[in-house]
Amino acid sequence: MRELIGKYGYYIVGIVFVLAVILAVIQSRNKELPKTAQTVKVFYVDEETGEEDAFPLSELPPLAGKSGNLTMVRAYKFSTDGGASSFIVYLEKYSDVALEELKTTDDELRKSELLSNGLMIRLPGEGKKWIRKNSPEADRTLMAAFAALSRDGSQPTPVQPKE
Repeated sequence: MRELIGKYGYYIVGIVFVLAVILAVIQSRNKELPKTAQTVKVFYVDEETGEEDAFPLSELPPLAGKSGNLTMVRAYKFSTDGGASSFIVYLEKYSDVALEELKTTDDELRKSELLSNGLMIRLPGEGKKWIRKNSPEADRTLMAAFAALSRDGSQPTPVQPKE
């Protein structure tokens, strides 16, 4: 054994060191992800009052508004003039059924399915209906909204809440 260590000791130490570094990087990334979801904020708008606010990315819309009802939905804002002005292009929330099941299920596969299939969108404004986000109708709706936003040739850029 001493002979083996004497002959290959530097290689063994090198391999152990590289593995330790890789493990440390993986662990640090796993620790950072949840913190990021808690610190990154996104826009929400109250459908009853029209008031805007910012909440952590980890929150699942709709959230309770001032009335106590689930009226706070995620708002996707974009700018075509470098941030001087911004527009809500679409709103997003989870269906009542999906949101309730997300709160109660421990099945990770089911959660993933609910996060994908339970998401709804709509354009801002009175009388606009909620549609499933991963549907052809939603694709057409979003393409039309972005086409209207950039009809003058400008490129819409996402706007994030200021920290």
